[in-house]
Amino acid sequence: MMTRTVTAYFRSVETAEQAAFGLAKQVSGVRAQVFDAGTADTGLNALSLPKGDVESLLEGVRRGGAVVYAEVPDDQFDAVADALEASGAADLDEQEAAWRQEGWTGSSATGTGQTSAAATTTAATSGAGVTGGQVEKLGAATSEARIPIVEEHIQVGKREVEHGRVRVRSYVVEIPVKEQVTLREEHVDVTRRPVDRPLTDAEDAFRERVIEATEHAEEAVVSKEARVTEELVIRKEASERAETVNGTVRRTEVEVEDNTTDRSRTTAGAVSTAGSTEDNPPGTAASRAADDALGTNISGANPTKR
Repeated sequence: MMTRTVTAYFRSVETAEQAAFGLAKQVSGVRAQVFDAGTADTGLNALSLPKGDVESLLEGVRRGGAVVYAEVPDDQFDAVADALEASGAADLDEQEAAWRQEGWTGSSATGTGQTSAAATTTAATSGAGVTGGQVEKLGAATSEARIPIVEEHIQVGKREVEHGRVRVRSYVVEIPVKEQVTLREEHVDVTRRPVDRPLTDAEDAFRERVIEATEHAEEAVVSKEARVTEELVIRKEASERAETVNGTVRRTEVEVEDNTTDRSRTTAGAVSTAGSTEDNPPGTAASRAADDALGTNISGANPTKR
């Protein structure tokens, strides 16, 4: 199984030792080594790390820090990096920027003494202060190695989802009502009163008679009529709005460290630097060509670029 090198910078030796101890407990089978002021120079220079990383780490050790180093299987690299970050690994890029503001020019006081102004790290960075990489060397059987430059592109689509609903239900209720109405009634009143007068010829005194009177009355008659008094209209309206979708995409960045000294060498496919106004520009032809192609400052000829 392929292994990867992990280095992490801590601002104090005590914190680094605690991180190494915690790493052994959190990730099974991984044993970390701590490089302090007494062991960092020999230990870090013996590793297959980019010179820029070594010089930065040595500068951190010189300032009282320490470096945690471990060889881990490829499938455990992420777990180790996360554990070191959680233990307080410092961001090496931020440390370098702070040191340069204090006057550090990139050369290590305990290292080789060579400037690192033209050197940048080629190790993959994972999190604050944690670097890791696989160093591949070209041998006799391999004359070419390729690094794929990968860039993610975000694609935003849309789908229809249910965002809620409105439900309208109708039902019938009974409400008591009162109305006033005037009713007419008839009543028959029979009154018997004493009379003392002579009988006339027109009166048939001894004829049998029946007189009938009918009483009438009014009673309330209820009828109901249904009328539409209001309408409830339900309709849907569609509208459109613009929404900004935020996300992150990844891409591969390449940094080239050129330590060659042969000024006659050129990089195949690189942009030529002929026509420079300087008689003796800094760096090598290959590093300047890489600067022009990648927009970097490997050679030191472009101080406005990093």
